[in-house]
Amino acid sequence: MNQSLNTLNLGNDYELPPLPVATQRLCAMAGDPNADVPQMVRVVESDAALATRILGVANSAFYGLSHKVGNINQAFFVLGTHTVRNLAMGLSVIASLKPTGQATAHAEHLWQHSIAAAIAAQTAANRLNSPHAHPAFVAGLLHDIGHLVMFSQSPDLSRQALRLSLEDNDGLSPYLSERKVFGFDHMAVGAELAHQWRLPAILQECIGFHHEPFTSDAMTDAVLVVHVANSISVMAELDSLDPDDAPPIDDRALTRLGLDAGGMADIVSETRESVAELLSLFVN
Repeated sequence: MNQSLNTLNLGNDYELPPLPVATQRLCAMAGDPNADVPQMVRVVESDAALATRILGVANSAFYGLSHKVGNINQAFFVLGTHTVRNLAMGLSVIASLKPTGQATAHAEHLWQHSIAAAIAAQTAANRLNSPHAHPAFVAGLLHDIGHLVMFSQSPDLSRQALRLSLEDNDGLSPYLSERKVFGFDHMAVGAELAHQWRLPAILQECIGFHHEPFTSDAMTDAVLVVHVANSISVMAELDSLDPDDAPPIDDRALTRLGLDAGGMADIVSETRESVAELLSLFVN
């Protein structure tokens, strides 16, 4: 990013939506390794709409559970604390960022891309079996929230940046054009929003560095996974196995994650198979 998150004062330029109370409480518990699961269950159950959506996602084909999850307590037991808490955060953020007017159609495409990135990130993380990649799904889901905020509240400048991106680099690296038009990019906006919402630090990093993972001082497997997943999701949307059709992937990320062309092709296929079902569960 070209601008420190500490100097990017979004509050002066953007109206930032608050997170639901239940999600704020879950975020507060995120950094506590001794967080009480029964308490988290009660927090989720206090938001009936959120609980219903979590159960819908838990019972989707993406998770492939052999038995139906009937309540939130079972969801925590079967999927694990990290998974349910991260699902809750992701679902709540989507609910909080409901665009209107000119941004509505753009948001539909953005959420489809973000859900595809979430699936790709989780699939890649499962291959890694790395404890540092456990927030992969929600990190993939939220990686472009800054883009949505910018387009919702500065649509004319956002379209100008998009046109410039198409002219300069075939639309594959719009964040570079955003820097020319706005003076900052959607990574910076998203990371600052995540900071103000007090989302876990690892999510702030994934959101803030998903195009340039090796510029992060705290670069982890999760950041690399989201970087790769962002491009794989575009390949899945285009039904392509050619990385040149998607935003550039840093070869160092593929090497560190141990991903080759065959592995990427498998993730593209799994992403295509799951995205329609999860899209209906997340945004309808």
